[in-house]
Amino acid sequence: MGAAPKSIARLHSHADVAGATASTVCLIHCLLTPVVISLFPSIIRYLPGETGFHRLLAVGIVLFGLAGFLPGYLVHRRKSLLALIATGIALILIVAWSGDGLNRVLECTLSVTGSAMLVTAHLLNRSFCRQCRTCRQDDAGPCHTTQIT
Repeated sequence: MGAAPKSIARLHSHADVAGATASTVCLIHCLLTPVVISLFPSIIRYLPGETGFHRLLAVGIVLFGLAGFLPGYLVHRRKSLLALIATGIALILIVAWSGDGLNRVLECTLSVTGSAMLVTAHLLNRSFCRQCRTCRQDDAGPCHTTQIT
């Protein structure tokens, strides 16, 4: 029984890394796609540009991110991190569901800001797990070392 909480803590840590990685890939995609299209306009015909494709990516990033974020949040209960990830998710979903309603600069700004917020939330969540005595011990109760009430 002693190994299970430690393996769960490792899973939380890896899940946050996976969520941060997915959000970073989203961030890189949002930054580089306009540059690549500007440099190589003939590549446009090979890129999936449908709104449905971007919505699918956004939902995937959100689900993947929540799966990585929630286990650590349930231990540490940092409301500021919850606000950060909720705002990041909202920005990503707004861009995905706005279609052509946003100009390219605003779309890129909101996407990059949302992705950066998600990456930051995941890395902060992971840092709390690394500092936490509860995450390193065999008990699985709520954290009292990093929790703000």
